[in-house]
Amino acid sequence: MTQSGVLFEVRNNIGFVHLHNPKKANALSEFLVKDLQEQVRKLSTDQRLRAIIFTGGESKSFCAGADLKERQEMNEGEIRSYVSLLRQTFNEIADLPMPTIASIKGLALGGGCELVLACDMRVMEEDAVIGLTEVSWGIIPGAGGTQRLSQLVGIGMAKKLIFTAAKLPAEQAVSLGLVEEMCPSGEAEMKALKIAEGIAANSNHSVQLAKKAINYQFKAQVNEGLLEEWACYQETIPHPDRLEGLAAFKEKRLPDYKQSAAEV
Repeated sequence: MTQSGVLFEVRNNIGFVHLHNPKKANALSEFLVKDLQEQVRKLSTDQRLRAIIFTGGESKSFCAGADLKERQEMNEGEIRSYVSLLRQTFNEIADLPMPTIASIKGLALGGGCELVLACDMRVMEEDAVIGLTEVSWGIIPGAGGTQRLSQLVGIGMAKKLIFTAAKLPAEQAVSLGLVEEMCPSGEAEMKALKIAEGIAANSNHSVQLAKKAINYQFKAQVNEGLLEEWACYQETIPHPDRLEGLAAFKEKRLPDYKQSAAEV
């Protein structure tokens, strides 16, 4: 029986998208991303829904990021195809007409953090960890992270967090503006639901128009930036640092980038 990468339910006109790859901490395996995109496309035309909450479902984590074991088996063309799919999926989440909320528990790293950034709002449990850690694996954020993080925390702080592959605790994430709400462990989904219910009590038509208007000032700039991000990401694919990052993961050691640094 084929595993479904996402589970979906509706409660009182609020949609819940539960990531469903619990044995891998909801790593973004290709099957999960394909199922997520399929579900998001259904959401975009579902007029019942006043808000959408993205959760980690049965896993202890929201999303640990890339499935690096799967990535090791991909050739360069397959990696380009996969990351293109991931980028498109997260862009479609950002473009959903209704408000979206990420309910964060455990880990939200790499691509998991980029999914969080594609949402309108973020609720994070006090013992959770979030960050764009891609440079520690010889790549860069390739699904919107370089563009959307700076909208929330500013360009200078975004550079600091991405360049250092920082993993932030919830309190720091809130203080920087990366996350809007912090809550006790085990309560992120409940807190997100409370926010969604507050949204649902208002005019759905007005809320969606307000979202469209707020996003307008950033949309053209972000879309242009996403093209440059993709061009830069593709430069990492054939580079030795990416292969060293994957080898380090496989061998359970720290990557050694000294040789490539000397070449620069």
